[in-house]
Amino acid sequence: MDDRFANLFRALTGNAPLSWQTRLYKEHFVRGDLPPVIDIPTGLGKTMVMAIWLIAREQLGNRIPTRLIYVVDRRTVVDQATDLAERLRCKFGKDKLAISTLRGQLADNREWSRDPSRPAIIIGTVDLIGSALLFSGYRSSYKRRPLEAGLLGQDSLLVLDEAHLSKPFEKLIRDIGSDGRFQKDRCEKPCGAPIKVIRMSATSKTDSDSDPFWLKGDFDARTDDFADDAIRERYGAKKHLTITPLGEKDKLTDKLASEAIKLAENNALRGTRIVVFVSKPDYATKIAEAIRKHESTKTKPGPYSDSVEVLTGTMRGLERDKLIEKPVLKRFFDGDENPYDCPNQRPVFLVSTSAGEVGFDLNADQMVCDATTIDSLIQRLGRVNRRGLGDARIHLFAEPPKKEKDGKPKKLEGLDLAIANTINVLQCIQDGDVSPKNLAALKASDAWTLKADNGKSAYENACSPEPTTVPLTDILLDAWSMTSITAPMPGRPAVGPWLRGIADELPQTTIAWRAELDLEGFEQFDLQEIEEWFDTHRILTHETLSVPTSFAAKWFLDRWDKLDGNQKSDVGKRLIVVDRAGLKRVTVADVINQLDRKNMESIRNADLILPASFGGIERGIGLLDAAAPRKPEDAKDADEQTRHANANLRLVAPDVADAVKELPRQREIVAKTEDGEPERRIIGGGTKPGKPARFVVELASDDEQTVRLVSYVSRREKLEWGTVRQYLHDNGDKRGHVDSVCRCSCLILKQLGLQCDDPVWQAVKLAAAWHDHGKDRERWQRCAGRKPDEPPLGKSGEKMRRDSRGYRHEFGSLREFTDAFRAAKLLDDDGKSVNQDVFDLAAHLIATHHGRGRPHFPKGGFDPDCESRSDEIHAESIRRFARLQRKYGWWQLAWLENLLRCADALASADEEVTEIDELEGGQQ
Repeated sequence: MDDRFANLFRALTGNAPLSWQTRLYKEHFVRGDLPPVIDIPTGLGKTMVMAIWLIAREQLGNRIPTRLIYVVDRRTVVDQATDLAERLRCKFGKDKLAISTLRGQLADNREWSRDPSRPAIIIGTVDLIGSALLFSGYRSSYKRRPLEAGLLGQDSLLVLDEAHLSKPFEKLIRDIGSDGRFQKDRCEKPCGAPIKVIRMSATSKTDSDSDPFWLKGDFDARTDDFADDAIRERYGAKKHLTITPLGEKDKLTDKLASEAIKLAENNALRGTRIVVFVSKPDYATKIAEAIRKHESTKTKPGPYSDSVEVLTGTMRGLERDKLIEKPVLKRFFDGDENPYDCPNQRPVFLVSTSAGEVGFDLNADQMVCDATTIDSLIQRLGRVNRRGLGDARIHLFAEPPKKEKDGKPKKLEGLDLAIANTINVLQCIQDGDVSPKNLAALKASDAWTLKADNGKSAYENACSPEPTTVPLTDILLDAWSMTSITAPMPGRPAVGPWLRGIADELPQTTIAWRAELDLEGFEQFDLQEIEEWFDTHRILTHETLSVPTSFAAKWFLDRWDKLDGNQKSDVGKRLIVVDRAGLKRVTVADVINQLDRKNMESIRNADLILPASFGGIERGIGLLDAAAPRKPEDAKDADEQTRHANANLRLVAPDVADAVKELPRQREIVAKTEDGEPERRIIGGGTKPGKPARFVVELASDDEQTVRLVSYVSRREKLEWGTVRQYLHDNGDKRGHVDSVCRCSCLILKQLGLQCDDPVWQAVKLAAAWHDHGKDRERWQRCAGRKPDEPPLGKSGEKMRRDSRGYRHEFGSLREFTDAFRAAKLLDDDGKSVNQDVFDLAAHLIATHHGRGRPHFPKGGFDPDCESRSDEIHAESIRRFARLQRKYGWWQLAWLENLLRCADALASADEEVTEIDELEGGQQ
């Protein structure tokens, strides 16, 4: 088994597995006994759990969860986890594995949500994964939220990297995991399986209810894992720590910059890579500027003027991601570089906040930092001499104790106390060598295990204070799972406190800029139309930055003051979309008026989408800057966009055009005259994606033109409307939509290992056959554009007009299906009438296959052919939802809904023949 695993691992990754990776596969994955905690030092390949899962899934099939969810809390320069996942897919087979990332410049391509039976790796942050698990997916429409919750919460393995950073989320996933109180013994068998959870950390504490997976053996005796040379080198990597207390008149930023320069000028360390860690973003920019100006004059730049880069969590994702392309950062990613083998390379500096502590393979040779908590410091140390090839110097500067107004020392509390305890613990390390080996020895010593007066160990008292966690309840899950109710609802709070806890941290505001908010008429959209637009053109982490709300408020007001009268008149009426437990519409002027009155409630802990014309971001750096100039119109830029588009391209405003150009998904906004003149782009750039789908909405206009927003996105990304024109039923040699859905659903069920005699199989099969009966109505066919001589349509081919009365075909299908059951016309494969349980599940799948029916149909949608019974059927669908959720549980019911919903989407896409053939190929 060891040889087979090693060969498969080498084929996937290009490297032999480390001994602990082989043990994890053989002793845990193969036996189906996954460890709750993996406690492995930084730099020893914890991310390779992806490859181990993939091999196990390929070898053991449905015994291993279908989806791996990899959660890394902090956004960094490069998404190392996504890069690894993509490399694994290239080796494993693109069609056999879906990869989606819910963060960074890479859009969530939604591959993972197309087919419940297809193995997938989903990578995201605590906020994006956690909110989706709780039926409240940030930046997801109400129609997608149950789909995401079901696929994440069932038949999946969630791996939380650096779990110590996310204690409230760690508690949440333990509660809803397979052994937690919210899924254990609640799921109706044999369908689905509750989410499994593995927590990984290099700084984990010992949990009384956990059995951590550790490195095994004796370092000095070279036994077990320590017989592996690679593990020995990294585990024993030399890192010498010097702690320097600062005087009251010493300035921290000056000391850090000065020490970094000294390391650069040390003859024994020529060519070194120096990382400077500091707690505050403004400190980072000051230190970087001091290093750049070292020995500079008015006529001559300093020796390090172009050798410094800054990484902070307050930078926009766009600029943060572009750092990886810069020569300085590339040096830090040359992981095997030995500084003593590169004497002629000049020093380079990275000045970073906690954004650089975790999540990517940064490898520095020396480090300078301020004092921090023990868990944070261990992460920082993991970015230095990761391969064990050098002899790192770490210089830590501790600021003097804070004083009261009367000059007496201030009582240490919270974070300050934890930092002081960290300094005390570090004094116990022999010779100041903070190698992973010595830190592990310290962890086993009395310095970390001895209980203090508060009942915690010295290590626990030196860790960052944990935020207060909020208990999860059945009532909250019931409220969040009612996703079709989009308006604020009593007893349904925002999910943030359950993901992050309640801490003394400052509230945050996240900001993005979008060009479409500058178009006349966009502000007239209702909330449902705005939600649909942004569900199609999602706000990506790549486009956003987050800052404390107080800082955002000051920036808003300062930026407003920089605008002249005409700009204020124009920008003030523009729309701002606020996302905080549901969308809200406000204008720029409204926000400014509230902030003038010292009221920050409108932006507190909120995601804001601003019009691009408001500006206020320093381009190339990605930090908020109220004085940032509007980018002047550049004829060269316009010519370049013209070559990409056509001769009719016209830029509305330079800022707007620039914002669209920088977005990762290209979009066009076009106008078409009433007399049929060709469409004329007014904002554009770039090329259309392969196999594009057109998304069209009309804008109100004061002139005689009908102005429309037309965007082109990949059809594969849009499950709801990315379809080709299909007949409702088979017609000659053309397969009908309903038959295709039946085929897809049966193939998905087989892939998942369900049997034909399962009640779930029978329910899904019936739902697939009946789910679109409500489309065979004159009003629906007219909206779909059916021609007089055509058979009934099943799919309009993206040209669906809205029904003025809001009719929903799911409701019509539900009414016919109910009548057939009452007339005993629904038969199973043995020719017997289906029972109530099978009918209930099938009826619910029909009601929810477009994301509604949880618990109701917004805006009615009643059947025009039988309006007298619509209230009765609607009320029963609400009661049925409540009954089934009690029977199956929150996540399993959502997962069951996806068996039909995903089959419908696969059969609707233009690739439907290929998709079905791929599924059928998987059966052979």
